[in-house]
Amino acid sequence: MTEFVYKPYDKIYVRDTVKLTLDDLIGMMSSLESANAYWVDGVLFASFAMTESEELAKKEMQNEMYLDKIVFAVNEKYSKTVKSTTNLEIGVLNMQKSKLYQDLIQWLKTQPVWSE
Repeated sequence: MTEFVYKPYDKIYVRDTVKLTLDDLIGMMSSLESANAYWVDGVLFASFAMTESEELAKKEMQNEMYLDKIVFAVNEKYSKTVKSTTNLEIGVLNMQKSKLYQDLIQWLKTQPVWSE
């Protein structure tokens, strides 16, 4: 039988964090092919990986990941969709049970951008 091993990343490098208004986040996400955002602990967000390369693939094999940016907005309550004041609507995936995303949001809330 195949052996499965759970091994989370050792490090995730984030190049940029951007706090948006809820309307701006919805507008941005609605223009993308995959118009879903994630929700954890009162934060609606999306993360964007860097362009794939051989060097980044090697880093992944070494248990490291590089994210180009994380965009987020405060949104206290989870709902399956969220609508802007201009009636744009996107889907929301509840990722509250993901340890990785819980850690990400906990870290994000300690960053200077959180208080902007």
